[in-house]
Amino acid sequence: MVISVPVSDVFRYPSYDSEHIDEVMFGTDVEVADTMCGFVKITTEYGYSGWINEHDISVKLAEPNRIILFPWADLLKDDRNFYAPVMTLPLGSKVDAGYSEQFKRHAFVVLPDKRIFYIRKEALGNIPDGKSEEKARKIICETALSFLGVQYRWGGRTHKGIDCSGLAFTSYRMAGINIWRDADPDMTPGLVKITLGKAKPGDTLFFKGHMAIYLGDGSFVHASSSEARVTVASFDCNSINYSEWCDHNLICAGTVF
Repeated sequence: MVISVPVSDVFRYPSYDSEHIDEVMFGTDVEVADTMCGFVKITTEYGYSGWINEHDISVKLAEPNRIILFPWADLLKDDRNFYAPVMTLPLGSKVDAGYSEQFKRHAFVVLPDKRIFYIRKEALGNIPDGKSEEKARKIICETALSFLGVQYRWGGRTHKGIDCSGLAFTSYRMAGINIWRDADPDMTPGLVKITLGKAKPGDTLFFKGHMAIYLGDGSFVHASSSEARVTVASFDCNSINYSEWCDHNLICAGTVF
């Protein structure tokens, strides 16, 4: 099965009143383990489990071949810009896209229900494989910084709202690398704990119940619940971005490279 809505909210239990633990993007593969009260219990392709609305999934029609690069990308019913979008997909959504010489600006996307819509070509990129360390580190930092100013949202993973581990997870996923969805350095296979002095841009930083993306020179980007948004912070006490809490509560840095 596959997620067939732009964003599917994931809950800890089959209730909208339970903890909101994740958001799963369009095109993500999921396995269904149980159903209850209009919810299905799923495990995502990246190993995270929870309950979503039973209407958020469909039978997979085809393997995706492109990923959404824009914070949000509209699907249109025509190759002209003056129609309202039929659907708007968030960063990281995976789609089955096709191209035709007939359309200079648009590609087309085939949904699981076989409907076909148009999308700007610039919104699409190749699905990353994470094989180049230099390229991956660059994508991780650029993706994380694209969320600057976005509000903090527990369990969030889009430019409407994101939490600390969601920011790190999404940044790595856009580089073709899966890390664990929560702020736990022991849960990502292959992650090596290192000191801050050995960290490079794109590595992860772990604090008590918190995580961030290291940018280099003592600076990092994180989704801060205390500041209610994504910000750049620093370990340098002379910097205007100095975070005393982060400076005093760093557990370790981590690298998968």
